Amino acid sequence: MLKKWLSFSVIVLVLAAIAVVGYRYWHYSQVYPNTEDAYVSGDVFSVSSRVAGKLLTVDVLENQTVRRSQVIATLDPRDYDSQVEQAKAALVEAQTALATNRAQIAQAKAKADADASKLELARINLARFSELFKRNSAPKQPYDNAVGAEQVAAADLAASQKALAAVEANLNVAQQHIKLQETRLANAELTRSYCTITAPADGVVSRKSAQAGQVVAPGQPLCAVVPLAGEHIWIEANFKETELSRIRVGMPATFHTDVDPARVYRGWVASLSAGTGAAFSLLPPENATGNWVKIVQRLPVRIAVDPATNADNSLRLGLSVHVEVDTLAQPRTPPAPQQAAEQNTSR
Repeated sequence: MLKKWLSFSVIVLVLAAIAVVGYRYWHYSQVYPNTEDAYVSGDVFSVSSRVAGKLLTVDVLENQTVRRSQVIATLDPRDYDSQVEQAKAALVEAQTALATNRAQIAQAKAKADADASKLELARINLARFSELFKRNSAPKQPYDNAVGAEQVAAADLAASQKALAAVEANLNVAQQHIKLQETRLANAELTRSYCTITAPADGVVSRKSAQAGQVVAPGQPLCAVVPLAGEHIWIEANFKETELSRIRVGMPATFHTDVDPARVYRGWVASLSAGTGAAFSLLPPENATGNWVKIVQRLPVRIAVDPATNADNSLRLGLSVHVEVDTLAQPRTPPAPQQAAEQNTSR
């Protein structure tokens, strides 16, 4: 009989211990919602050529760390150098034409001034001979000559003024032509600069497919640069919809990867997705059927990584992560949009 009571007592104690452990686990999960359905995500910058050409050099290797603006590859620039030289020659020609046009304007203006002086002299002579002719102090022949001279001088001045207006109109055309050639030269030099392909950000080279001697087209991917620091890397954690009522933006979070479970990273809830993973899938589920079964949905929650805990850039895209959110802590206050823009600018 004693043995039966002892066995019953042991069973009761074991069940009580299981109940206590289960309650504590349930209570802990209510305060600290967690998930193992989480992975490291981040930005991936595709590096491609903006112009067509033959790759002259490829200066990086797969998985090499690069800095922003570091040269990744160069294209054969000879065709683009020729275009730059042609644009420079066209600009010099336009500048020469402008100088010639200005000389023509000066010459036409000088002729117009000379014709104006001749007309003034002819009018003075005409006035003098006209007065003498009225008083019968001079014969008609000199008066007729003065009239003819005044008319010729007026016609010469009108022709000179028209010629001056024509060359002045050409000046505006020459100036516009120079601006056009300067624009073409700037465009040729800009296109020439595209022969040097640089890294868009600090990161690690990945998916390298470029080889020296390869002919590439505009937009053809050569490699990718994956930043592993700052706001370029985050955690994509998929929480159950039953846990979302306790999760708020700004709440602190801790997580570890399967690479080193003992190392704890810190971060905070940055944002919640606008829809579940099923809603954004390629083939969303069709629930208007008779065999519908309710399945707990999961919502992607972005966890920002504290840069101090990832100072060595040890996080890699795609790593499995276990995330835990502290719902009792005071949520982090996100910066205002203007402050966030200023912070991004300062970086």
